[in-house]
Amino acid sequence: FLPFHDNVTLPNFFVFFPLLRKVLIRERIDIVHGHQATSNLAHECLFHAKTMGFKTVYTDHSLFGFADAACIHVNKLLKFFLTNVDHEIC
Repeated sequence: FLPFHDNVTLPNFFVFFPLLRKVLIRERIDIVHGHQATSNLAHECLFHAKTMGFKTVYTDHSLFGFADAACIHVNKLLKFFLTNVDHEIC
């Protein structure tokens, strides 16, 4: 099973964890930094890294309003994921 295909990730929190854990430990990572509100990979990495005790930072380069259902949905997801991050940069 490959977690990546054509630069697309399937949101699968538990299948991706062993691979990420191996990389974080092997590379002696101190801080995990994620970008982009619509990136499954960034949110999964930040979630697992925080669970493992790593420091986490999230940077968002865009703002989503409340003009349509998609923007509202992205805002709800960000609200959920950013509760688990040490620092946010907007």
